[in-house]
Amino acid sequence: FWLREALSRFGPFWPRPRLAIMMLSKPGHDPASNRNEVTLVANAPPLDYSFKELRTCAEIETEDPRSGTKRPTESAVAGEETQRPSVDPGSTGTGAKVNPLEPKMRVVLKKVTTGVKLNNNMLESAMGLPQALESAMPNPLLNLQWLDISFNQLLTVEPDLLRFLNLKALYMHGNCISKLSAVDRLRKLPKLLSLTLNGNPIESNKIY
Repeated sequence: FWLREALSRFGPFWPRPRLAIMMLSKPGHDPASNRNEVTLVANAPPLDYSFKELRTCAEIETEDPRSGTKRPTESAVAGEETQRPSVDPGSTGTGAKVNPLEPKMRVVLKKVTTGVKLNNNMLESAMGLPQALESAMPNPLLNLQWLDISFNQLLTVEPDLLRFLNLKALYMHGNCISKLSAVDRLRKLPKLLSLTLNGNPIESNKIY
């Protein structure tokens, strides 16, 4: 009775379950397979390169992090693809056949690295950091949101640091920054919310 009542009120505009599923599917939905996919994004653990005695950012390319998952090389990805077993699209893996006319929802969990720890090293410069992180995480200029580069030997704020426009937290305490004009460059980071600079020589400045 309630269904007839609803249809009489809403007519052709009554939402159908199949349409609701399609709205959740990715733009890359394949109508031929009649399957829908939803991608959920979660933050991956930070890449931890602390206490590695790094002297240049380029050394990140050859070092393995203490924790976090480093971006796999192209050869490793290719090897993984070749080792994947073939699966019958019409099978569930348990021997039961799937009705090809029945819409299926596949949920994909994508973990994205958004944080990097470079504290307690011997870095004197942050030049080359964006290029070095390309080997460790996907699209660092877009994905990096917090960076711990404290307790190094940085002398100034270099242009390469200003390329991470989505940076929200930057820890630079315990370095060798002595000029406030260098710190003023961080205004170019539009999303920066948290900044630490204690333990730098600029602390002795009267207007610090």
